[in-house]
Parts: sequence; C-alpha cells; structure tokens
Amino acid sequence: MKAISSDANPAFRAWLRLATHPRESRRQRRALAEGLHLAQAALEAQVAVEAVLLRRGARSAEVGVFAEAALARGAEGFELAAALYDRLSPAEHGAGLMLLVGVPTYPPPVGARHDLLYLDGVQDPGNVGTLLRTAAAAGIREVLTGPTTAALWAAKTLRAGQGAHFRLRLHEGVAPEALPAMLAGPWLGADARDGEPLWAAPLPSGPLGWVFGAEGAGLSPAARQVCARWVWIPIDSAVESLNVAAAAAVCLFERRRRVYPSRQ
Repeated sequence: MKAISSDANPAFRAWLRLATHPRESRRQRRALAEGLHLAQAALEAQVAVEAVLLRRGARSAEVGVFAEAALARGAEGFELAAALYDRLSPAEHGAGLMLLVGVPTYPPPVGARHDLLYLDGVQDPGNVGTLLRTAAAAGIREVLTGPTTAALWAAKTLRAGQGAHFRLRLHEGVAPEALPAMLAGPWLGADARDGEPLWAAPLPSGPLGWVFGAEGAGLSPAARQVCARWVWIPIDSAVESLNVAAAAAVCLFERRRRVYPSRQ
C-alpha cells in the first residue's frame, strides 16, 4: 500500500481532475466510485479496478474486505492523507474507501428489441443518477444520454445511482437523430401536459423507447421529432409538474405493470 501525503503527487492530481471535472471521466475512461455499496457493485460486475484509495485512519473490517478483494485482482493500493481523500470524496462522511474503475464501453444498439431509455438534456447529476437507478429497477438494460445531459460517470451521478451504473449498458453523447436506428420500435416522449394520459395510452408489446427531458425546458425540438407519440401523467392541477426522476419512475413502472402483470 503506497502512502500519499502531498497534493503534488501526479496520481492524486489525475484523480482530483476526475473528482472536480464532471466530464473528465469521459476523456480518461475512468471513474471514482466512493463507498462500500459502489465498491460491492463494481466488484460483483467484474469491472476493471485500477486502484484502491483508502483514507488514512478510516479503515474498518468492511472496508478491508472490499479493498483486499480489489487488490487480489491486481489493483494498486494507495493510502491517502485524510485531507487529500476528503478532496476527492463526494460524501462529507464517506466510508474511507474509493475505487478507481475503468468505464465500460459498449457498441451502440442497432435495432434493439428491448426497451431503451434516452435522457435529453437532464443536467442535474442527482437526477441522472436516480434515473439510472430507477431504470435498472424497472428492468431497463440500456440507457442513452444526449450531449447536454450530465456526465454519467461523474462522482455525484455515481453516488446517486447506487450501483446501477454497473448493471446497465450506458451510452453518452448520443444525438437524438441517431435514435430511430437504435430501436426496433417507437420512441415515446414524456411531456408535462401534451399527448395522451399515461393510464389510457396504448403501449406496444414490443420494444419501446422512452425519452425524458430536462425539467422546465422539457424535450428539445430534435428529441421531439424522434417521438411517435407523447404521454403525460395526470397530476393535481395545483402542481405544475413532477421531478423528472419521479416522472420516469411512474412511466417505467406503469410499463412494467403492463408487461409483467403476474409479477405484481
């Protein structure tokens, strides 16, 4: 286990860029996964772990289990001074364990025969992480994001995803114009008021793509052009709209209810 006490260390400087520049993960193809839950999810998914970062003085039995598992697979080990670790961590009182993982890459889908989710300009990393977690729970296997959506592998997005990143095939920077060729079925847009009420809207039995946009702005014109239809969620008239992550949960689980009624 190598000790790092200076912020001039080249490795620390590279990790700091990952921690403080959300889109740096796309350039480096690496990400920092902080905490026991993310460590467990990453190890179970067999993703490449390049390094184990420990906070000096914070090691526990649970931290030791995950750290040793990663080291046994060939990861390098580093013990950081507490002040340095805290500069990297997105959590104020984290577990003291962080893994430097390689970002998995997948070929883009072509004529997919399973449901897809597309996030169009959703810029809050907490919302994006929650959307990924919701998608994984609803049985979605693959998620695509537009060029202006928050970075998927940024620290805050990873933390909000609670391990969903390692259960999904993720594709960043996908232009809306590319969506029709990626799915063997229609794309359905979610809108605050436009289109059909979700409860009454027919949903195809075959593959379906969902498009969710930023709160306030909604779907971009390019994303709207891709959609064959739109649905909205009937909510109380005193409320303008739902949080995008909450709206997606309603839509995706309504879809799941119809496709798998016997599992309810």
